[in-house]
Amino acid sequence: MKKNKRVRQEKSIKRLENTLKMHEANAELTVAIMQDKVLSTGSKDKVESVRKKKIERIKKTIENTKKRML
Repeated sequence: MKKNKRVRQEKSIKRLENTLKMHEANAELTVAIMQDKVLSTGSKDKVESVRKKKIERIKKTIENTKKRML
């Protein structure tokens, strides 16, 4: 049972790291997400703010998941 959980956590970390790389590379992914959720993408500052928050949250999630794995 614990083995399956560990495998799931490892896959999750890999997926989150890929998402993090895409968000850090440029704002296109953030703009696409905002458009899907019908949020205004007119202000570059707003897009950058949302992007920074997403990056922050992903890093914290990865950190917390790794802590729980030990």
